[in-house]
Amino acid sequence: MNDDRPFTEDSSTSGSALDVLQDNAEVVAGMLRVLAHRDRLLMLCRMSEGEVSVGQLVEMTGLAQSSVSQHLAVLREAGAVQVRPEAQTRLYSIADPHVAAILNALCAAYGPPPGKRAAA
Repeated sequence: MNDDRPFTEDSSTSGSALDVLQDNAEVVAGMLRVLAHRDRLLMLCRMSEGEVSVGQLVEMTGLAQSSVSQHLAVLREAGAVQVRPEAQTRLYSIADPHVAAILNALCAAYGPPPGKRAAA
């Protein structure tokens, strides 16, 4: 699942949306399995706002550092996130534009209406 390009080449010319999904269903289903975990989904939602450290994810989720690290390893292996070392810290961000698009769709479907978000 760690493909640089998980979808078939030039899907815009390969037929209908159903044809494209049929060609890529296994890859899409695999990524959805990775995303279908509450804690990983929350971590990705936070990453959609920008880079985040393991410590920040530990604080946000309330999980032990080892649990957060295990979830990040799953996300890295799937190609969903990337890591950037900075001094003593490792910063994580979303690497896959398809994952970013899925998160945007989830936020649009389940997030608060525009103008109703809590102040940061």
